[in-house]
Amino acid sequence: MITRCPSCRTRFRVSTEQLAVRAGQVRCGKCGRIFDALEYLIEENALAAESAETQEPITVASAVVEAQAMGIEAGISEPVIPVPAPPASVEPEVEFGADSFDFGPIAAADPAGRPRRWPWLLGAILLLLILLAQAAYQYRSAIIVLFPEVKPYAAKLCATLGCELPLPRRIELTSIEASDLQADTTNPNIMVLTATLKNRAIFDQQLPMLELTLTNAQDQPLVRRVLTPQDYIGNAAKAQVGFAANTEMVIKVFIEGSQVKATGYRLYLFYP
Repeated sequence: MITRCPSCRTRFRVSTEQLAVRAGQVRCGKCGRIFDALEYLIEENALAAESAETQEPITVASAVVEAQAMGIEAGISEPVIPVPAPPASVEPEVEFGADSFDFGPIAAADPAGRPRRWPWLLGAILLLLILLAQAAYQYRSAIIVLFPEVKPYAAKLCATLGCELPLPRRIELTSIEASDLQADTTNPNIMVLTATLKNRAIFDQQLPMLELTLTNAQDQPLVRRVLTPQDYIGNAAKAQVGFAANTEMVIKVFIEGSQVKATGYRLYLFYP
């Protein structure tokens, strides 16, 4: 098979095996143009006809020389034998001299050029460790509940890193067993909220927040107040200790209500 460079029109003899190396992509050894040899293939019969139209009649001997210079087997008594070429390039047979063309750059063929996988493996292990550390920090309270023996080490680590070690917050395991809101017997302008809170979990929990909403006769909210553990316990140290497992707690809160004509209330537990 013969192909032609679209830039300098130099012709080359190629084989199917050579074209399969780089899917037909070759580089002209004369002008350096990279082109698709399959796209510019020339039939040898058509090439012989073209030579006959553009050149003066010549003898058989001169035709042999011309055929050898072009690298075309024209059915003459002295066929042209192409020079074997290495896999990366071929030796073209051109009209004027013998310039070479190749099939483009070859990927690293030696074993030393193989991609190294250990940096990717090391990076994946590092990312996994970071992910595990983030998960341990995010769920540190749950981990302590599941593995109480690690609590002293976790507390020491948090003290070093400056982080907190909060108690678990499972609001579905906390409930209001009873509540009441009445005017104070000694001061009608003061309302007294009493409630019994219960922690049904088998582990200590953080004390919840309370939301008290005063309503009118139509059950419409008039005023809302959020009570922190310090508001209904009155001791910050006790609030830090938390809500002991499987226990009840009775609270009493005094609320100024002289400006509110409330007839009802609503009380909820929540964690921020």
